[in-house]
Amino acid sequence: MSYDYVIKEYLNAIKKGDITIQQCNGDSLFHEFKNYVNVETLNNCKKPLVKVKRGDRVYYTYYGIPIANELWPFLNSLVRISNNVVNLDEREVELAKQVRGSVKLFVTPDCTKCPITAEFLYQVSQINENVKLEIYDATEYEEERDKYRVLSVPKIIFNDKVEIPGDSLQL
Repeated sequence: MSYDYVIKEYLNAIKKGDITIQQCNGDSLFHEFKNYVNVETLNNCKKPLVKVKRGDRVYYTYYGIPIANELWPFLNSLVRISNNVVNLDEREVELAKQVRGSVKLFVTPDCTKCPITAEFLYQVSQINENVKLEIYDATEYEEERDKYRVLSVPKIIFNDKVEIPGDSLQL
C-alpha cells in the first residue's frame, strides 16, 4: 500500500518554503518534500539523520529516517511548526515551558507507544526553545542505544541524567 496520497495531504498543509529539512541518506523519503519544504542534503554522514529547522532554529534532530509508526508524528510536527499550532492543553503547555536542556527519545519504527511520546515531545520542543530534542531510531543507532542502556522503547533521557524507561517493545 502506498502512502503517497496521505503524505501529499500533509505536505499541502505546510506553508511552502517555511521549513528546512536537512537530511542525510533519506533521499527516498524526502524527494517528494522538495516541492513543499526546503530540503538540504548533508554529506559525509555514516548513518541517516534528519534536522528540522525554521530560520536559524533547529526544532529537533531525528537520528534515523522516520518511517512506519514514526512517520505520522513526524509529518504532524512539520504541519504544526509551519502553522504555529500546538495541540496541548494549558497545563501541558505550562509544563513544557519549564523543561530545560537535552531530551533524547529512543524509538523503533514498529513501536506502537512511541508515536504518542514523539507527538508530545515534538510539541515540547516547538513551544520551548530551551529544549534540544534528539530522537534516535534504536535499530539504527546501536552505539547510542547501548550507551543509554535502551532495553525497551520508548525511552526518554533528560539531560543525560534522568531516565524514563520504555515498556512497549523489548529490543
